[in-house]
Amino acid sequence: MAKVTVHERRKLILPLETAVDAVLELDSEQGGSLAFGTLVEAQIESEPEPGLAIVVQRRGSLTTERRKFTLPIMAAAFIRYCWKCRIPLPRQGAKSIEIAEDGFVFTIDGTVEVIRRHGGLPQRASSAPPKSASAEPSAPVEDAAVTPESSSPAEPQVASLPEESNDSAPLPSESAPTEALSPAPETQATAAA
Repeated sequence: MAKVTVHERRKLILPLETAVDAVLELDSEQGGSLAFGTLVEAQIESEPEPGLAIVVQRRGSLTTERRKFTLPIMAAAFIRYCWKCRIPLPRQGAKSIEIAEDGFVFTIDGTVEVIRRHGGLPQRASSAPPKSASAEPSAPVEDAAVTPESSSPAEPQVASLPEESNDSAPLPSESAPTEALSPAPETQATAAA
């Protein structure tokens, strides 16, 4: 069977607030204590190594802790965050992350091959319209006439398919006798009695 290739590209635009939530959630699941502190600062850094930098003040302490999360860690945090929030992500596909103006862009590129359900497209030889078989102009066919309803100048003219004449042979369903469809004579007599 012939297959058709479908390319998919999904972009999730994640603002800074979502990025901070995802990173704090990942840190908490890995036994970290950043989620228990007070968030003092969060900023996206592009130099020297791109990522997210957050500053957290722990409870009962006057000191702050600064942590930097690189793009691979951010990607892992986003995948985990989407899974927990029930945002569907394809398992297959190339995943990448980049810095945007106010957050991050998480991109998933995937390719799927599906079975073709119909035949292929016809090949075009040229852009010129096809030539008719005869050089003479074709005579109008009496049976294929333009319907009178569509012959007004405001509406486009549409040719209808020729209708079968009464001289043609009946279809197999039409050749069945109509008596077979009515009740048998015995049942009519019993119904009358």
